[in-house]
Amino acid sequence: MIVDPSSAANFNEIKIAHIDLNWDVDFTKKQIAGSAVLKVKANQKTRKLVLDGKALNIQGFFEGDKSLDFVVEKNDLYGEKITVQIGDLDAGADKDILVRYSTGESASALQFLDRELTKDKHEPFLFSQCQSIHARSIVPCMDSPSVKQTYNATVSVPSELTCLMSAISEGSSVDGPKTTYKFKQPVPIPAYLLAIVAGRLEKKKISDRCAVWAEPSVVDSAAYEFADTEKMLKTAEDLAGPYVWGRYDLVVLPPSFPFGGMENPCLTFVTPTLLAGDRSLANVIAHEIAHSWTGNLVTNATWEHFWLNEGFTVFLERKIMGRLYGEQQRQFSALVGYEDNLLPCIHDQFDCHHPYTKLITDLKGVDPDDSYSVVPYEKGSAFLMYIEQQIGSNERFEEFLKQYLTKFKYQSITTDDWKAYLEQFFADKKPVLGNIDFDTWLKTAGVPPNKPKYDETLVEACRGLAKKWTDSTDSAVDSITPDEFQKMAAAAQVKVLQCIRSADPLSMHKLEALDRTYSLLASKNCEVQFAWLQIAVKAKWAAVIPSALQFVTNYGRLKYLRPLYRNLFSWKEARPAAVAKFVENMPSMHPISVQVIKRLM
Repeated sequence: MIVDPSSAANFNEIKIAHIDLNWDVDFTKKQIAGSAVLKVKANQKTRKLVLDGKALNIQGFFEGDKSLDFVVEKNDLYGEKITVQIGDLDAGADKDILVRYSTGESASALQFLDRELTKDKHEPFLFSQCQSIHARSIVPCMDSPSVKQTYNATVSVPSELTCLMSAISEGSSVDGPKTTYKFKQPVPIPAYLLAIVAGRLEKKKISDRCAVWAEPSVVDSAAYEFADTEKMLKTAEDLAGPYVWGRYDLVVLPPSFPFGGMENPCLTFVTPTLLAGDRSLANVIAHEIAHSWTGNLVTNATWEHFWLNEGFTVFLERKIMGRLYGEQQRQFSALVGYEDNLLPCIHDQFDCHHPYTKLITDLKGVDPDDSYSVVPYEKGSAFLMYIEQQIGSNERFEEFLKQYLTKFKYQSITTDDWKAYLEQFFADKKPVLGNIDFDTWLKTAGVPPNKPKYDETLVEACRGLAKKWTDSTDSAVDSITPDEFQKMAAAAQVKVLQCIRSADPLSMHKLEALDRTYSLLASKNCEVQFAWLQIAVKAKWAAVIPSALQFVTNYGRLKYLRPLYRNLFSWKEARPAAVAKFVENMPSMHPISVQVIKRLM
């Protein structure tokens, strides 16, 4: 029996197998109104259906023409527990339950943007973000990743807008001021992968099954940036098995989108911060493609096992990039992830004893968004890489990965399920697995007990250039030229800056020289800009405060917002301006981002 502390749903008794949505999107009221038919099937005899909700305006539940009694209990942390009396339902039997409702003003999954907040400023925009537990704010559902259902949707939006969902389009029809779109998702998905976007969007074809959508002024650059999508998808199929979702499209969202990407099936959401002009941030697309198997096909049963989604996805992402661009590139990315993402997160965002630095977390009484960090991504990926190295064969571990994804496809699993299959697959390696400290890796806070062995060839040049800045005298850095840095790939440039950041704070003279020599804020790569701002803020260089505040205004990605705001809030000289800027920016920020930064403040 699965126990999900983040959901009130009685999914061990009864489950939703399918949802039919009928929605009308109202940009004036900034709400979605309509109905949902929940096809439920009993696992055991029951008389009630318990759903998750959040700030929903529910008109009623119905079985045919019969109105059903329901009770809504509010919980400040999780939203609402909705108990519907459905009458006797025997094990194996099913029913269709209709709910009529509308979303509330504080629907945490939705962001309605006025046209002024879009790139082209022509039409308003809507997008959703349901992970982790925000699907309950747009439909009464079993908002647990342990429950998977198919869905169909009929959605009406203003005719000047295009509507897309995490499903296959089944066409549209125009009726005056409204256009109605139809969608079908035949593969069972958890509620957090339900997604909708509506805006002034154009489409550019990449391949027969891949396309990119974006606002007209952005779509050409997006198509260039993501031109390798089909190549990555084919490589992923070689590693993980057939792609089951039909289409793989991308949609570039406005800057307030809080994540690098969101792996919504058939329609990955991506941040415009990836549009660097040189395809240097394409690894994020490889990551979202990998989620088509690790996360979407095989899913963590609860958010306490989030590493099964993200650790596996980072591992597979780097396998894809290694196949395409060489094993040294995979090793470089893995080492950077360990040194510059995982270790600073453990030591700076949390501490070595913080429970959120465990791979398996305890989320009782906790909003899963509060525990979100790079730990499940990078610690999880490092764990898999370490096991692969102990097994001693990349090829055999890749075969395990493919068989694991085949065995558990369409299912939601726990870490125990994964570990049992690992031990079964590598039964001949029992002594090797016996020497791996699983409990420390999985259940102990802090730095992993073992560091994988990385090929450091590509990193050495980055460390060498960084040392010229950190170890030289103030006068010596004046002779450093931009040539060596400019010849590096963007990822290597970021690594140079991360090496500088990990050392003692630079002097004011060195900061001015670094800024002058490399013109870092002029880079089109947001990762380069961000790395530079982290260096300057760490050194408490007052001259950079306006640039840092402009950066958190331009980009709503939490990867950038969280560390920059945290450091600005803790810097006495910068705090008043940072607080004021946050308050000013709140109306244009995503609700998830607002929640996270409020708690930091």
